[in-house]
Amino acid sequence: MAGSNGKGASSNGNRRNGASSGKSPMLLVHGFTGTPVMWDPLLPYLEEHHDVAAINLPGHYGGIPFTDPGDHIADTLTDMLETQMDELGWDRAHLVGNSLGGWAVLLLAQRRRALSTVAISPAGGWGLDSAESKRAVRIFKTIQAQLALFEPIAYELSKRPRGRKLTMRDAVAYPERLPGPLATQWIRAAANTPAWRMMIEYAPKVNAPATMEGLEGPVRVAWGSKDRILPFKGYSPGWKAVLPDADWVRLEGLGHVPMSDDPALVSQTILEVSTAATREVVEPD
Repeated sequence: MAGSNGKGASSNGNRRNGASSGKSPMLLVHGFTGTPVMWDPLLPYLEEHHDVAAINLPGHYGGIPFTDPGDHIADTLTDMLETQMDELGWDRAHLVGNSLGGWAVLLLAQRRRALSTVAISPAGGWGLDSAESKRAVRIFKTIQAQLALFEPIAYELSKRPRGRKLTMRDAVAYPERLPGPLATQWIRAAANTPAWRMMIEYAPKVNAPATMEGLEGPVRVAWGSKDRILPFKGYSPGWKAVLPDADWVRLEGLGHVPMSDDPALVSQTILEVSTAATREVVEPD
């Protein structure tokens, strides 16, 4: 399982001991109130092809502090993620993110830090103080209120498939497929996200990007058809407007955090992009 290294660049997979595998690098960025272990179901697939690092988002459980949103919270977060990439020794990498992490990797790609980019149900495609952003805030406030009241009970429920259907039904489409120990770590991370109040205060005050010029490498946006947290219909238009040339993929039957719903399909969705980009880099003209 992933853990913090004290610098916020917690890593899974081939970088667990800080050593590179020599394969092309891949950065995995989890979502709001999440944890790097959300990517664990994909690691057996991704590690065959890439030097994988799953990092802790700043201000999240196990991550570095994030207490000042600056003038633009998304830009400030991206600055911090760039520093984490620098600490890994990576100028560019295959970038993969989910939800808030999807938003973050798209902004990193705009800064020319991407070999390829896959954003899964990315947040941030909303308008300033839009109905969509306000809805997202309500959802996460409700989740945090429930955790404050029922955190011990949630841990007990997460140990059983039927219990996970109650605790995880909004995040995933198939709670019974999520291993109990991972579910427990999800709950612990969500209940211990220091920056959650700051994030839900400032993130809705940020518009979707007006342009995404400067992207290098292939870009894919994937969205679960059963995403109950950021449904495609309401949360994709802002990104579609600025990513008209991206490859848009529907993950049939999968939820907002789809990694445990169908690890093989989600891995394939990522590797189709990253391995193609790697071939383009290494093949002669």
